[in-house]
Amino acid sequence: MTRIHLSSRHGVLALGLAFGTGCPSGGGAGSDTDVDATDTATGGTSIGGTTADEPTGGTSDTGDAPPPVNPAGRCEESRLGARVLRRLTQVELEHTLRDIFPEIEATWSGVQLGIDPASKHGFTNDAATLLVGDQTAGEWLATAEEVGDAVTAPDVLPVILPCAAQSPDSACAAEFIDTYGQRLFRRPLTADERARYEAHFAAIAAEVEFPVALKWTLVGLIQSPHAVYRSELGEPTDGGHALTQYEVATALAYTYGGSTPSPQLLAKAEQGALTTPEARMAEADALLSTSRGEDVLHLFFRQWAKYPQVESKVKIGVDGFDDLRMRMIDETRRFIDEVVFAQDGDVRALLTASFTVLDAALSQFYGFGQVAGDSAVVERPADWGIGLLAQGSVLAGQAHADSSSPTKRGLLVYDRLLCGPHIPPPMNIPAIDPPMPGTQTTRERYEVAHAGDPACQSCHQYFDPIGFGFEHFNGAGRFRADENGLTIDATGQAVDSMLAPLITFDGLTDMASKLAALPQTTDCVSGLLANFAYGVEENCLAEEARTALQDGEVGLREFYVQLAASEHFVRRAE
Repeated sequence: MTRIHLSSRHGVLALGLAFGTGCPSGGGAGSDTDVDATDTATGGTSIGGTTADEPTGGTSDTGDAPPPVNPAGRCEESRLGARVLRRLTQVELEHTLRDIFPEIEATWSGVQLGIDPASKHGFTNDAATLLVGDQTAGEWLATAEEVGDAVTAPDVLPVILPCAAQSPDSACAAEFIDTYGQRLFRRPLTADERARYEAHFAAIAAEVEFPVALKWTLVGLIQSPHAVYRSELGEPTDGGHALTQYEVATALAYTYGGSTPSPQLLAKAEQGALTTPEARMAEADALLSTSRGEDVLHLFFRQWAKYPQVESKVKIGVDGFDDLRMRMIDETRRFIDEVVFAQDGDVRALLTASFTVLDAALSQFYGFGQVAGDSAVVERPADWGIGLLAQGSVLAGQAHADSSSPTKRGLLVYDRLLCGPHIPPPMNIPAIDPPMPGTQTTRERYEVAHAGDPACQSCHQYFDPIGFGFEHFNGAGRFRADENGLTIDATGQAVDSMLAPLITFDGLTDMASKLAALPQTTDCVSGLLANFAYGVEENCLAEEARTALQDGEVGLREFYVQLAASEHFVRRAE
């Protein structure tokens, strides 16, 4: 058994108390289970991303992997998803601790957690991937210790806890445990929990000074499974499990605000004020209107459209591209701000908007628009592409250093707009011959390398013909009328799993318009956005909202708000 070595034996006490409270597993958020501290903390069995009965996405009784969920799939009516524990992400933990302890803003350097792993759809908030193993447990402990040091510093503790300066005793510690335990657990502590943390403090305080004992008590609170995980277990009811009002408040706070519930939202939970869909949607809308809320929804677009990948790209022979990469990312964020937040546009609007948002440097680089200030909404020239797929960050991000890439660009559409079945690449992918200007177009090189090889064609036939529609844009994202004097053929098609054509097109503008009109495009995006919001790869959890988006009744922002009205948001299946 692997053990975590702490800097103090009081840390061992804190760790044991934290995980000794028990990972809630079926009796609601307040239930306790006796769990060996080291097994749970070090990940002898991973404890993140689990349902009440088995890991999300685990194998079936026969040992076979469950069939993959197609996010675009629809059902006649919504259903309830599984009960689940969701570990806080790196960003959620950062925001949580800073919001609970704003007094340490200037002295605390931030969380120690590494980068969160991504799901197969690229989302870093998926319960099934947010596991706690040796490394994560150690990083969480280091974070808890640093916060404990900052909170109990001589110039901070009296501000956070005035009684610490006047009467630093067990009653003062109990006040701290009650106040900050509720914020960290996102619900009031049970009487048993309160007594155990008070006893833990007293045991340490018998040997050390008040601030040190309080520090290790706080370390224990921060490491508790009730702080580490967002509980979506609920309490038994007819036909399933009803989430407690505190669980609902927590889901609202993180899904729409990216952080822990405020005292005001916890008060509404205590009053039972979050029971109706209308009340939940009102809270969701208010949270989404904050800068933190906008960042949460922007995170979906960043991970879904992959446009920040351009930040790591190098373009051979393109002067000044290093300076343009971050400008392209900012362009796409501003474009999404305009379409999704300002205009409440839907999937069709996102794919067919005739404008972009440029600064002067990008205007000069692309060769259109006259921008004098920091940025401006600019209409695109006719036939120079439309919508999200014409963004420089998308085009340059899904390309090579010396050329475009029909495969990368086609895969983006196939995976993120059509939700095509995942096709794992082979182990050894042969390189395509480098471009030889003036002799072959990029399309011709790819057709020879992929269409001419049956082993390659079996997979590439699903996405290369989509990628050919982008060929009027070079690897740096700029429009080109021809390719080094050679005529560009930008015709292509998207096919279904049986290779029947879904659409045929000529160029990016035509392709984007026809993709936008496909019902499965909106269904794919709505399914992925629901997966992101709920943190699970399940389907059919919010069919009413998905129908409203498909019918053009709501835009993407309002669709996200309406996810809070679903029955899944407040109840879970057996």
